[in-house]
Amino acid sequence: MRKDLVLLWTVLFVAAMALPVMAVDVSISGYYQVRGFYQSNADRGTITPWNNPTPGDVPTIGATDFTYGSPEAWWDHFLCIEPVFKITDNLKLHTAIGIFNNQMWGSDKTSGACSCAGEVGVDAFGADATNISWDAAYIEWATPKGTLMVGRMAGNYTYFTGWANTEMCLDRIEYTSPLWNGFGLNAFMEKRQENSATSGNNAADEDIDRYSLVLSYAQPCYSIGAGINYVRDRSESAALPAGSIEPGIWKANQYDYVFGLKANDPTNTWFFEGELMINNGDYRDYYGATQDIDRGGWGYYVNLGMKKEALTVGVATAFTSGDDNTGDADYDVGPASGLDFQPLYILYGPYCNILNTSLMDTTRKAGYSNSSQFDNPTGSTATGSQAYWIYADYEVNPQLAVRGALGVAYADKVNNGLYQNDEFGTELDLGLKYQLMSNLAYELHFGYLWTGDFFKGAAANNYNTDDVYQVDHSLTLSF
Repeated sequence: MRKDLVLLWTVLFVAAMALPVMAVDVSISGYYQVRGFYQSNADRGTITPWNNPTPGDVPTIGATDFTYGSPEAWWDHFLCIEPVFKITDNLKLHTAIGIFNNQMWGSDKTSGACSCAGEVGVDAFGADATNISWDAAYIEWATPKGTLMVGRMAGNYTYFTGWANTEMCLDRIEYTSPLWNGFGLNAFMEKRQENSATSGNNAADEDIDRYSLVLSYAQPCYSIGAGINYVRDRSESAALPAGSIEPGIWKANQYDYVFGLKANDPTNTWFFEGELMINNGDYRDYYGATQDIDRGGWGYYVNLGMKKEALTVGVATAFTSGDDNTGDADYDVGPASGLDFQPLYILYGPYCNILNTSLMDTTRKAGYSNSSQFDNPTGSTATGSQAYWIYADYEVNPQLAVRGALGVAYADKVNNGLYQNDEFGTELDLGLKYQLMSNLAYELHFGYLWTGDFFKGAAANNYNTDDVYQVDHSLTLSF
């Protein structure tokens, strides 16, 4: 760790000393955050609301995931440094450096949910913490014809709202047009995974690529947009099962159709935001005789609110379709929310794994995402979800802001063989943010979930459950 830090600061020092010679302007921003976190009924960062009716006994359904949880508490920290090198007024090099990556104090493990994770799975709870990671480096070239960005940059389903987003740093080429009478265009190509050149099957196409095109139209009181997202997955197109003469196992073409709307009245008192996503395509298209698996589902997010001076209040809902039909091979699961979407501390919290997901994989976005139940579409019982909540934010003074929210969530579809009820639970949240100095802020959050009967399992099991609560607080220095 010390050697890595010495190397980092050496590189930054050399770069800074060379700037006058290079005639390059540099600006450095970022933040350092220390957090304390406590969650009752937890198991490695996943909610487990069962108590133990019989010592040593565990629920039989998905037993590897549904272990009984005890309270968990930890401290972690994260240092994010974002140098920007300005070559000319129109040409910049953006970089991002992550240090500690939510590494838990007294451990070499991460608590996960890093804001700038570099690849799929790097934000998993309990993974080895990367002490220093160069998360982003990309060129921004602004011209009268639009802005071109090339390199590794943050992004993933970054469309019209924060719903369904998990910001991770990925390799892409992106273009954003200037506005033409309110019309705009955004397009990018993203390399999700390079396998062809690394697997030894050089002649085969085993890559995972993503392509996106978004059109938008904006006026002073509203903006609308529509986009298409295409994931071309060939990761198993060259793999050969034992004894098979087929050219591969499967390939996939996945499509997401996205629509967004934002609006406000002329006084900016009332506001509305909404997003709709429809999933389509192939989950797996087999080369052999195995039945192909279609991909379907849909979801939406709607938020209607009012802002009056220091008070903001609103009502919101989010939905993702589920699939409880184990009689077919289709994977009809809608897009669950991502890590960027956290309107409720527990139901949508990054360490609870109830309604959102820390996984980027578009095939595994489900309402309740324990992997033993939702990563195998032929036996899937993906429930989906429907959540409703009301919220209020109040700025007491320029230094102090408070927040409250009350929400309830249900499963969209329930397989009676696994669950007897569709209610995930009801949650109450309270939070505050105190600005100690202009660049130093303290936040405190408390959430309590009255666990719903969904977690009791099937009627034949009727597990005993406990309510869940969590407390987290943080100190953040921005620069």
